[in-house]
Amino acid sequence: MEITTALLAEYIAQRKIQILRSLFGEYNIVNLAECAQALGIEDILFLLKILPKDISGALFSYFSIEKQQEVIEIFNSAQIKEILDNLFTDDITEMLSDLPANLQRKVLQAVSAETRKEINEILSYPENEAGSLMSTDFVEIKNTDTIKKAIERIKQQGKIAETVTQCYVIDDKRRLVGALALQDIMFENQKEKVADHMDSDVISVLNHTDQEEVSHTMQRYDLLVVPVVNDENCLIGIITVDDIMDVIQAEVTEDIHKMAAIRPLDDSYLKVPVMHMAMSRVPWLLFLMVSATLTGMILTRYETVLATVPALAAFVPTIMGTAGNAGQQSAVMVIRGISVDGMKFSDLFSVVSKESKISFYIAGILFLVSLCRSVFLPPNAALNIAVVVSAAIATAILFANVLGGILPLIALKLKVDPAAMAAPLITTIVDGVTLVVYFFLCTAFLGL
Repeated sequence: MEITTALLAEYIAQRKIQILRSLFGEYNIVNLAECAQALGIEDILFLLKILPKDISGALFSYFSIEKQQEVIEIFNSAQIKEILDNLFTDDITEMLSDLPANLQRKVLQAVSAETRKEINEILSYPENEAGSLMSTDFVEIKNTDTIKKAIERIKQQGKIAETVTQCYVIDDKRRLVGALALQDIMFENQKEKVADHMDSDVISVLNHTDQEEVSHTMQRYDLLVVPVVNDENCLIGIITVDDIMDVIQAEVTEDIHKMAAIRPLDDSYLKVPVMHMAMSRVPWLLFLMVSATLTGMILTRYETVLATVPALAAFVPTIMGTAGNAGQQSAVMVIRGISVDGMKFSDLFSVVSKESKISFYIAGILFLVSLCRSVFLPPNAALNIAVVVSAAIATAILFANVLGGILPLIALKLKVDPAAMAAPLITTIVDGVTLVVYFFLCTAFLGL
């Protein structure tokens, strides 16, 4: 049976509570949430009240922030507490960060004092640090526990923990000393000590670690969950892979925006106001427009050359566009290497060497194709002009590829975002150098 918003509305109107409970217990909660949040607010409130607490909590967590805000505005403190008691602290914190101040206070007043303390601790971290991503709902066992005692602790904590597949071992001072997988615990001798079976080499991150570095750590070691510790190595939380996926998506989106010379936006394309989006694009466009003055000056400087052989002007867009695209390709590859492979400024000479070799292959292919194109396709050019144009393209590619490869690394060294620096600078520098190279070859080989 296909679940639709109309079907849910019909069951709600007819007050078929048992059927609704059965549907929400059987079908995927994410898909149901998409249908449910399209209902009227009264129908949504009815659903949240009649469903089991754990299901209503999960349903609420998958609503959009706008719909969550509507619910919180109408519900009283007791009803809010019932829903939030079934949410993990990191999910509550994420929701709170998007709510206006008055609703934040309403939520914090509704939750228990212990939950409020945990939320305030997470909110105290800057949004780009590991502490702001962590959940305080996790399973911890002691190194002095027997396996039997550890299983008892897991049963007690598992109901509120975000994951139980990995259990972290602490000592009497709450310092992280090891980890033990649930599957290993279940098959060990129950009389033996946890310390005898735990893995002491635990990969962890500090609470002030940058979230991008956390994502790199989890990717490098193939972790589904990573523990968060403070400066004293005390276990204070965990970060799960679903939270890191959100970080990776946000980081990739930010890099894409910056590489397109757009100021990063916090919301989706359709939700961002027109004026806000326009202003996010204007700064770099203004910069590029002003920097294009350099291109104009170069063209003015060589206008006598263009006047002598007007056909040369027809190839200017091709040469500039090809070189600019080549530089962008190199920049994208190096930026990805910085983000995914952890490339550093020390790799500069390796990048120059590799991009130089790549450029020779590309330049050779494009030289031959450009030569044929210039001779046989409009605007048809004499062979000597075709050779100069093709040589200019090949030379520009050699320069653009190397520049595109080193600029992101230079930005990294200067502690500037590589994606933000590379795109506009490549366009400006490559355009200017390409024109100079082109007209130099024209004057040198055509006797102009």
